[in-house]
Amino acid sequence: MGFVDKLREAFGRPPAKEVAKKRLQLILRYDRAGLPPNAVEAVKEAILKALEDFPFIDTKGVNIHIPEGDSEQGKIEIEVPVKNK
Repeated sequence: MGFVDKLREAFGRPPAKEVAKKRLQLILRYDRAGLPPNAVEAVKEAILKALEDFPFIDTKGVNIHIPEGDSEQGKIEIEVPVKNK
């Protein structure tokens, strides 16, 4: 492990190769799902806009995920948190 890797580890940053690997995996998931690269962001923006009408929804915590498995192909999972009182 090099000096730069030790610094990144100390500051909590993943190595550049890990970041690149995750980005490539994300691109491959979009491609396998037949989605253009900006489709998930467009879906997320539309959902957030629709959810703004509900005061009990925490729109900052909305998470959109494309599952990795072949059996999950064609799915987009959306996690919508509810605000605590």
